[in-house]
Amino acid sequence: MAFDWSQFYEEQGGRGVRPTFQSAMAAWEGAPGEAIDLGCGDGVETRHLAEHGWRVLAVDADPGVQERVAAGLSPEAAERVTVRQATFETLGQLPAADLVYAGFALPFCDETHFAYLWADIRESLRPGGLFAGELFGPHDEWVGRQGMSFHDRAQVEGMLTGMEVLQLVEDDRRGMSFEGPKHWHVFHIVARA
Repeated sequence: MAFDWSQFYEEQGGRGVRPTFQSAMAAWEGAPGEAIDLGCGDGVETRHLAEHGWRVLAVDADPGVQERVAAGLSPEAAERVTVRQATFETLGQLPAADLVYAGFALPFCDETHFAYLWADIRESLRPGGLFAGELFGPHDEWVGRQGMSFHDRAQVEGMLTGMEVLQLVEDDRRGMSFEGPKHWHVFHIVARA
């Protein structure tokens, strides 16, 4: 089943930055640096970073990504943002970064390509850099959907080997999604390289 991301982003209009992103910002030590926002979607976190002095590579597969990210950016902040329309499977090597943020995005990378994407993320992080984002677990209702990836806790912990885990919260519960009621199984992660 294909998601209608444009409709989803419209319905999300006006949301604030996500809690996992807030946790990463609280953990960041030092001046603003270079960030990558993978699956930047509606651009909320990209705009927040750029308005606070970060240089940001914003990546999303949706055709409207350029316009959504630019909406509401000051001219000064807009100069700090580069937008790339690409899927995770076609993205290629990532530049060096102090922060890689992937809010509810990485589960939408096909499982056959996920290991390559994760290796690229780890390689891109500078020493002391932060990864923040979510992964979906095996109890998630969307398990089995084509083009997605899911990981159990042991796999998630293995992926974070060698990093300082600042937050690893497992959320396994019924809730709402943009499609209606759903069982969520999500790992909320903040980790330092």
